[in-house]
Amino acid sequence: MSGIWAIIPVKPLRTSKTRLAHVLSAEQRADLIRNCLLHTLAVLQQLPAIAGCWVISSDAVVLATAMAQGVQVLAEEKPRGLNAAVQWGLQTAVHAHADGILILPADLPFMTPGDVTMMIDAVRVHEGNGRAYMAICPDEQRTGTNALLLYPTTPFTFHYGPGSFQQHLAEARRRQRIPVVTTTPGLQFDLDTETDWQKYQQRTPSPNPKIPVIY
Repeated sequence: MSGIWAIIPVKPLRTSKTRLAHVLSAEQRADLIRNCLLHTLAVLQQLPAIAGCWVISSDAVVLATAMAQGVQVLAEEKPRGLNAAVQWGLQTAVHAHADGILILPADLPFMTPGDVTMMIDAVRVHEGNGRAYMAICPDEQRTGTNALLLYPTTPFTFHYGPGSFQQHLAEARRRQRIPVVTTTPGLQFDLDTETDWQKYQQRTPSPNPKIPVIY
């Protein structure tokens, strides 16, 4: 197996986006994440540089949604947390001899093919020099990690959670992996808070503001 593989960990839908509970019902939050996942997969499937995708989840609906799009899945018996999920994805990629891995959340509704291409180009421009690279895009607050690309695929310890952006930069340096920070609005915007939801609604008007819409 060659090329760059995308890894998309997805929490169980029933426990996703609880901070949006004041503006969206549990069913609407589940629909939102499912639609965001479909958007993410559609973007990645447009890119020749992405050899394939692994969706990691314990949620049967998430796994079925991914498989319906022709995407491979890694089915967890139970949720193990984000860091454990992406570590499993990395181990799978190493065993499969993938050239690199791109880790993305499912909730990037404005991500474009150009955003992903920019991250890939940021590391591939150095291809052949024998060094290992990490392209990373923080969230809008520059505290969390919204996209992370390891190239080539070698061992790495993930630190998703509060302050993960700086922790991943430090981890890259510990591993003698050169970090490259890339930022685009499409990768930096995610849907975590009511403020994020308001911004999302302003950019994607819907006849019913309570119905999640992905264009």
